[in-house]
Amino acid sequence: MQVKGVIIALLGISAITEAAVVQKRHPLARALQRRQFGGGRFGGGGRGGGGGGNNGGQGNNGGNNNGQANNGGNNGGNNNGGNNGGNNGGGGGGGNTLDANAVQTGSQQDGNNPGSDEQAASATDDNNFINFCAGQTLTNGEQNRDGSCNGIPMGKIPGANNMVSSVFTSPQNGDNVEANQDFDISVQFINFAPGSFTNATTTYYSAPQDLDGGGNIIGHTHVTVQDTGDSLNPTQPLDPQQFAFFKGINDAGNGQGLLTAKVDGGLPAEG
Repeated sequence: MQVKGVIIALLGISAITEAAVVQKRHPLARALQRRQFGGGRFGGGGRGGGGGGNNGGQGNNGGNNNGQANNGGNNGGNNNGGNNGGNNGGGGGGGNTLDANAVQTGSQQDGNNPGSDEQAASATDDNNFINFCAGQTLTNGEQNRDGSCNGIPMGKIPGANNMVSSVFTSPQNGDNVEANQDFDISVQFINFAPGSFTNATTTYYSAPQDLDGGGNIIGHTHVTVQDTGDSLNPTQPLDPQQFAFFKGINDAGNGQGLLTAKVDGGLPAEG
């Protein structure tokens, strides 16, 4: 079987995006569904190694339990000290208020200053869109088939010198792979910190994306194989719910950016 004649392999960093939900009941579909919707083996949070999440967001004032408009959140009154959630400008953990130091004024204007004919006006908010998901179905660490709204911050974005790049090293383009025989899909990365994978059932996008000490995205990745039909160059998008193979790569590989997914049982013959 000639791989390039049968499949297109698509790779995505799970720290950025998760795979599509599948409906069909092929064994591979069931395997993906277990990973996506409750198997406890498929990476969740906004950062692949996130875990836990922060219901109050990062960088807040600490909040208060009496509805007082204070800067730090003291159970007993309106002061600037804050015994129940961090001082103003401090770590910002535990509260329900937005730290003044975390306000991004870029969100307060729509970008049309001036704009251009092909440019749409951005939505605006004075408080970082912290209530954007109010009244909607919250993601809340779960993968909802019907869609949801996730209020967790996107988190840290790598610098230009740390942008992720990857290339398939095996199979190579044009390689012949024996039908129904085990083989490996290998991918070489740069600027990526793999091996972090959180509980899919309870921590799906539940924490912001984070970077390691070198400025690289922390997370894990997936490989997806789809049949392109009778053409190497289909003109219509492939159905994201139909696939020949899907697998998450949750380990750190060889420690040098090389990650491998084993295709147990191989792929069926062409046609």
